[in-house]
Amino acid sequence: MDNTVTRALKLLREIKSVTFATTNQGRPDARIIDVAHVDDDGLYFITARGKPFYDQLIKHGNVAICGMNKHYTTVRIIGDIKKCVGRGIVDKLFDLNDFPYPGETRDIIDAFLLYRGKGEIFDLSVKPPERIRFSFGGDTVNPVGYRLTSACTACGVCKDCCPFEVISEGPIYTIDMEHCIECGRCREICPEDAIERALGL
Repeated sequence: MDNTVTRALKLLREIKSVTFATTNQGRPDARIIDVAHVDDDGLYFITARGKPFYDQLIKHGNVAICGMNKHYTTVRIIGDIKKCVGRGIVDKLFDLNDFPYPGETRDIIDAFLLYRGKGEIFDLSVKPPERIRFSFGGDTVNPVGYRLTSACTACGVCKDCCPFEVISEGPIYTIDMEHCIECGRCREICPEDAIERALGL
């Protein structure tokens, strides 16, 4: 894994209790789950087999994760998960964490690994804010930020309206994509409709 992925996973591990979202009958379903461990293979978490969360993981094989630390640095990941085979990894995760389920009661717990995904680090602790996209395990990610097209007439309206001053002058104006917060103000105000919407992850 590259440095950005390693940073993102470590941030989630440090936050520890983060939002995990799945779908339930076509509707979003979210809950707080502890990030139990991260390594070069991905991100590990546990849940009990009796929970609806467990059934949703097994049925769909994917999850969305989001967490923010006290410095307003957010990490989002969407990706594919698989159930870990064997009880050894469950015991290891219990050794690394202060989880409930004492003794033999932990036999109801299974471990999962988020092994492939894409995401972003959105850091509001720096000025201008920083947005870095990443992928791992063979997944790919869309470029970040809005873009000006050849329809741009260099009128300057977008540059003047940007709250973080990340738009630069030129024959066709450019947006510093790693610092664009994707608020869309420039797109709404552009008189030539020359700004393309961000694609998201």
